[in-house]
Amino acid sequence: MRCALPLLALLISTPAAAQVPPKPGAPAVLEATLSGQAIRAPAGDLRITVTQAVIPAGGRLAAHKHPYPRVVNVLAGRLKITSLDTGQTRDAVAGDWMVDAVDQWHEAVVVGDEPVRLLTIDQAPPGAAVTIPRNP
Repeated sequence: MRCALPLLALLISTPAAAQVPPKPGAPAVLEATLSGQAIRAPAGDLRITVTQAVIPAGGRLAAHKHPYPRVVNVLAGRLKITSLDTGQTRDAVAGDWMVDAVDQWHEAVVVGDEPVRLLTIDQAPPGAAVTIPRNP
């Protein structure tokens, strides 16, 4: 399972290039989280969880954090992500790949009238929580 991180690196783009999806068959690499952290896989056995989610137009993701790297691809729509720890904001649009900040509180809101569709890939120890809500 530890070989999954290098495999994922072939599928995703750098933050500077995130606005332009890679051409089919062309590798692209992410080297840092949205807040600039180095991307490190947890030690030991990993469980890979791939999920698709839809956030309706006008919707939002309440404040939360991830204890492990979460790779995200925006499949459709536009999302404004705000780090509650650093105050940084970022717009993510269809085709963007990113890695959520690790252990930093953040929230997101849908921008525009189109729902947002996300593909998320979590790498965490078996049984570990991958998302922690700020106010459970």
